[in-house]
Amino acid sequence: MYDYLYVKKRRRRVIAALVSLISGIGITSLVIVSFLGRTVGTFSVKIANSSVSLSLSEKASFKDATSYLRLDQIYDFQEFHYRDLPSDDYLDNEDTPLDDIRAIGKDASGKVDCLYYLKYTFYVKNTGNTPARYNLSLNLTDRTKASDDTERTLDDTVRVKMYENDVNSDKHEYKIYAKEAAGNNYLKDGKTLTRREFVGYNYIGGIESDDHPLAETFETPSIICKYSVGGFMKNDIKRYTIVIWLEGEDPQSNDTDEAPEDAKLKLGVDIKAYENVAEK
Repeated sequence: MYDYLYVKKRRRRVIAALVSLISGIGITSLVIVSFLGRTVGTFSVKIANSSVSLSLSEKASFKDATSYLRLDQIYDFQEFHYRDLPSDDYLDNEDTPLDDIRAIGKDASGKVDCLYYLKYTFYVKNTGNTPARYNLSLNLTDRTKASDDTERTLDDTVRVKMYENDVNSDKHEYKIYAKEAAGNNYLKDGKTLTRREFVGYNYIGGIESDDHPLAETFETPSIICKYSVGGFMKNDIKRYTIVIWLEGEDPQSNDTDEAPEDAKLKLGVDIKAYENVAEK
């Protein structure tokens, strides 16, 4: 099974849907895999058996602790803008529903027909007695060019805002990721060249500022980002929120070009956990 981010041309809007990804399980590893559904689909997070005991929940209380999380009703995606995302304390919050009015779009009849962004918060807890460590990666396993003469791919415009915080922290530490820019931009000093892409609007001059930040570049062409957690002790809990959208102000976006026809991305979240063995 794989995660598919489908896009089609509809009234000059980019529409996407997400399906699923699953990866191999090592002998001593724990794997959490996220399934992103198509139109009326699902978002799931799954834990496999391993030598350490971790649990998942959509709530910090872990009253509903499980090895499998499922989120129904994943609609198609429309291009959106970074500047229109809600605040961090709103997004990185277990009580903020996916079907909130800020996240969804409606057609002329008032029926929900798309998502502006996908937001999902979940928690990982060490429920065993063995100290653990784990590695998280958000993977981009495949991309298909548009069937029109633009030959565009959606990894040019996809953005990922990744929050990682301790369970009781009132902070909302995050990083935003984007594919390497097609050309050079400048860091805030106005002199240092970089291939990092702007998170949203790239104003004339291409110089980073507080109002126009640069994103972190994908780790590799196939890995958007990696996170490592060590010394994950009994009852330790981490909070994760993943926000995904298609940036409408990217230079390759629908705002400046025809919407890509039949373009596809395959995305997936993979977490592997092991015993936290001290180095000798």
